[in-house]
Amino acid sequence: MFKSKFKNCFSVIDKSKFFNSYIKMNKYALVSVEEKSPLLINLCKKIKEIGYEIIATKGTRNFLLSNDIEVKGVDEIVGFREALGGKVKTLHPLIHEMILANRDSSEEMESVKNLGLIDYVFVNFYKINIEEPDSFLNSLDIGGRALISSAIKNSKYVTVAFNEETYNIVLKEIQEHGYVREDTRRKLAIKAFNYLINYEVVAYSYASEIFSNEISFGLLLTKGEKLKYGENPHQYAFLFQYDTDPNIKLQMLHGDYLTYNNYLDIDSAIRLLSEFDENACAIIKHTNPCGVACDSNSIQCFEKAYNADPVSAYGGILAFNFMVDKELAKVISKYFFDVIIAKDYEDEAFEILSSKKKTRIIRCEGLGSGLSYALELRSIVNGILIQSRDVKKISNKDLIFVTERKPNKDELEDLIFAWKIVKRISSNGIVVAKNKVSLGIGAGQMSRIDSVKIALEKSGGNTKNAVLASDGFFPFRDSIDLSAKFGITAIIQPGGSIRDKEVIQAANEHNIAMVFTGIRAFRH
Repeated sequence: MFKSKFKNCFSVIDKSKFFNSYIKMNKYALVSVEEKSPLLINLCKKIKEIGYEIIATKGTRNFLLSNDIEVKGVDEIVGFREALGGKVKTLHPLIHEMILANRDSSEEMESVKNLGLIDYVFVNFYKINIEEPDSFLNSLDIGGRALISSAIKNSKYVTVAFNEETYNIVLKEIQEHGYVREDTRRKLAIKAFNYLINYEVVAYSYASEIFSNEISFGLLLTKGEKLKYGENPHQYAFLFQYDTDPNIKLQMLHGDYLTYNNYLDIDSAIRLLSEFDENACAIIKHTNPCGVACDSNSIQCFEKAYNADPVSAYGGILAFNFMVDKELAKVISKYFFDVIIAKDYEDEAFEILSSKKKTRIIRCEGLGSGLSYALELRSIVNGILIQSRDVKKISNKDLIFVTERKPNKDELEDLIFAWKIVKRISSNGIVVAKNKVSLGIGAGQMSRIDSVKIALEKSGGNTKNAVLASDGFFPFRDSIDLSAKFGITAIIQPGGSIRDKEVIQAANEHNIAMVFTGIRAFRH
């Protein structure tokens, strides 16, 4: 027992000596970046202020020196010059020893006492060049990936940063605490893992295709959130962040949690409103719109959309691509909606709407802006389907006029309006519209003629001089004949059927103007 206590006393003394030697040891931040920025300059200046020297690879060193930051080259520290035209810069055991050393180990500290320690690693990679195989291989980063791996491995002591977001985190920590705390270092390490993995996935995907003729796709999903349940209560579900449109940001302002089905309906609203540059209101039910209208008067815009199908609108998702004011809120508050989503709300409007306890109120920054050309993923049994988003828009100049009678100005506007809607409903899809208001929508039917019947019948006898849009071509003339009986005067469709001539002839017989888009708009 005496020996044990005596041993512990020596242990304390040894650690004290070790700590003092650690304090006196040279401390470095290693900087080697392809993307150089003013924020990096500010960060390096702050690092210097707290007593660190900076070491950098050649290109980064020249950048920092040109901005009046004193910096040493890597070769000055380890006596190793950059080799092979810069391919080998930081791939040296001593560099990684300075990063990986266990600061709590007297033995490992003794190993690096004449070198010093690298406590900060600021690194980002060359951009991958996928023009052709040789340029791809030449563009692959080697040393930077190794540096980040070492910094992650020793994140208990080492801080890693690689972009503007992480630079800001490090700056804030130093400004508030004088150093970067361990829990923050761990979080930065996770972000660096994400950066590293996504780089590897892109590189692997391209390499597997050009060298093995195998198509691959990798995606790291982050910021997962468990939802209360899935599409039905007996299913479980998660929401993961997948940044395709950073300009579109959802903020929950009022109400209970969002469900799996809420997210699907909100997504449908965002996609639909992305089609419109003018004031638009859409009411979504089970991912399909039941009412859509455009009007510069916000109250009339809402009322037209609601009255298009008031039965279906109950408990739906109400969406606006503009700010909701007090007067509009008063009108909306007379009805029940599960979710209201808008670009923003006036303070008084929010107070009125938030009195509805069961209604979720969401602000969506960027709602109505165009969507990016992103990839969409959908699982099937034993597989994942991937396709590009349908962001193709059409205007009058894209239309092909195929009938004897051409649509007039009002009909043209309504045809484009109806097309914007029909591309966002379930196939087979049909939309009847007039004066930029949807009158009837037929979605998800197994035959096109059934969708036509539903859309016309739901229009409530208001179809005289209305237009009709179809997401796919008409296989027979029966839909045209039926549309004529209801007073439809213009039709928009993709065209491309083997019976196009028969369909065009039917339109001519009924004096219906018909235009082709040349683009199909299925949505399954």
